[in-house]
Amino acid sequence: MVNAINSFKVAISRETKIGIDLEFLLGTLFEPMIYVLLFGPLMGKLIGDLEVNGMRISYLAFMFPGVLTLVSINQGFRGATTFIQDRFYGGLETLFTLPVPRTVLFMAKILSACIRAIIAMIVLSILTLIIAKDASITLTGFIGSLLVNSLLVVMLSSFMIYLLSKSQNPNLPLAISGIVILPMMFLSTVFYPETVFESSKVLSILVSINPMTHASNLVRSFIYGTHLQHSTMVVSLAYLLVLAFIGMLIGLRGFKAALEK
Repeated sequence: MVNAINSFKVAISRETKIGIDLEFLLGTLFEPMIYVLLFGPLMGKLIGDLEVNGMRISYLAFMFPGVLTLVSINQGFRGATTFIQDRFYGGLETLFTLPVPRTVLFMAKILSACIRAIIAMIVLSILTLIIAKDASITLTGFIGSLLVNSLLVVMLSSFMIYLLSKSQNPNLPLAISGIVILPMMFLSTVFYPETVFESSKVLSILVSINPMTHASNLVRSFIYGTHLQHSTMVVSLAYLLVLAFIGMLIGLRGFKAALEK
């Protein structure tokens, strides 16, 4: 048991050290920092405050929970970074030397992706608290937001590992993220309230099935203590949990298959 725990720690340490690099800083932090430092404050001057469940907050404060969700999406797509190195640049041989079950190695990759996302979310939260005076965060609300966004990281990282296990293109996550992130971002409640989409039935449906919508609504509720109907909260959490679980099953299958090649 002790050896298994120590081996898992070694695997986590390896994954985290490989994943936190210049690509992490530029790919995961740069774009959200632009939203916090420029887009949010400037857009706030244009449209003023927003009302969220009876509470008026600045646009930056409204956008902030959505930006945290955006970080998790970015890191989810980039969560397979270490698998790319293992799959295409000879790292699989290193994995074989670790006395750790393959399921544990897979979980180490997923957990390290969550750790990198949490680091980025902490940095952005500090910046937002400095800039937006009405963006208050409670410890329990922030922990809740981290857990919710981690489900997105688990889901997307797992899917990316599965796709990479079937592909010969190491640039696949970058190509997919370039196509998928923008529609996911703008067809969600990251930048504007859900009421904006009510005039279009098609857009409303797309927004309602978008994981970013469920995550950003939950995070916004946790951080600001705004009221969400109990049924809405349960459905959103269940939806994200199911997607994360399915992603893990598929990702683990692809990971094991890649190690056997």
